[in-house]
Amino acid sequence: MVRTKVEIKRIEDKAKRHTTFTKRRQGLFKKTKELVKRCDTQAAVITFSLAGNIFAFGHPSVDNVVNRYIAATSALEHDEVPVHEEAEKDAVIETKEDEERLFEVPLKDMGMDELEELNRTMEEMKKKVVDKINGMIWSSKNEDLGLP
Repeated sequence: MVRTKVEIKRIEDKAKRHTTFTKRRQGLFKKTKELVKRCDTQAAVITFSLAGNIFAFGHPSVDNVVNRYIAATSALEHDEVPVHEEAEKDAVIETKEDEERLFEVPLKDMGMDELEELNRTMEEMKKKVVDKINGMIWSSKNEDLGLP
């Protein structure tokens, strides 16, 4: 069986777009769950629907993964080396077998202050992700060159 290449483009029909989003989101969460189980890792996925709902999957929890990420990035910002053993020890203590969290928060129910806080938090997270990626690229280049 040969797969045909599907052109990636915006789905104009709102009902089809919503159905596709739901199916793809479920598939993304399923793949993340499989990655977590097979590789014994921690992961979090956060998606926002066009209807304004937030969907998240995390193992051991979204909060745990995000807090660990923020702690690691803030340590990098202060030129500190994070102690992985302590972080892993804390994660093991907080981990419950196959615990996963999926939540939905309708933006319609949020006030203006809450929306502004959510926007500020997401912008901070975006900056930290970019900084983390740049740091990983920088350290990878240094390792390739044999630099500390």
